[in-house]
Amino acid sequence: MEQLKHFTQEGHVYKLKPQYVFNSIFITLLLLVAALGAYMQEPMMMWIPLIVAILAGISMFNKSLIIDMNNKEIRVRKGLIPIAATIPITDIQNFELFAMKQLLITTNTMLNVYYLKNEKRKSANLAQGFTKKAMQNILNEIQEIIDYA
Repeated sequence: MEQLKHFTQEGHVYKLKPQYVFNSIFITLLLLVAALGAYMQEPMMMWIPLIVAILAGISMFNKSLIIDMNNKEIRVRKGLIPIAATIPITDIQNFELFAMKQLLITTNTMLNVYYLKNEKRKSANLAQGFTKKAMQNILNEIQEIIDYA
C-alpha cells in the first residue's frame, strides 16, 4: 500500500486527518455577517450568526473518522453532540459521493456510506468539502485501506 495522504496510520488503525477548510470558511462567513449586524446595530443579525459560528466551531473539533482493521469496522463521529456510529465493514453496501450545486457552482460535496443495521438501510456522512476531487481521493484511500487489509 502506498503512502496515505488523508489518513494517519497507527498499526491497523487509520484516522482521517482533520479537515478544517470547509468549516473555517463557513465560520468566517458567519462571523462576517455577525460583524455586519454589529455595524448596522441589528442585534438579531449579530447574535444569531455569532451563536451558529460558535456551535459550528465546537462541531468542527468533535468530528472524526477512524477505520479500525483489527475489529473490521469504521467509526464515525459527527455533529455538535458526537454520537459515534460504528459500522462493521461487512455491513457496508456502498459509498456515495454527492455534490450540491448552486448556479453551476459546487457549494458542498459529501462522502456518505450506506450500510445495514438491524436489517434497515442507514447512512452516515464520512467527509465533507468543496471539491469532488478531494472527496474522491478520500474515498479511494478508504477503499484501498479496506481492500489491503
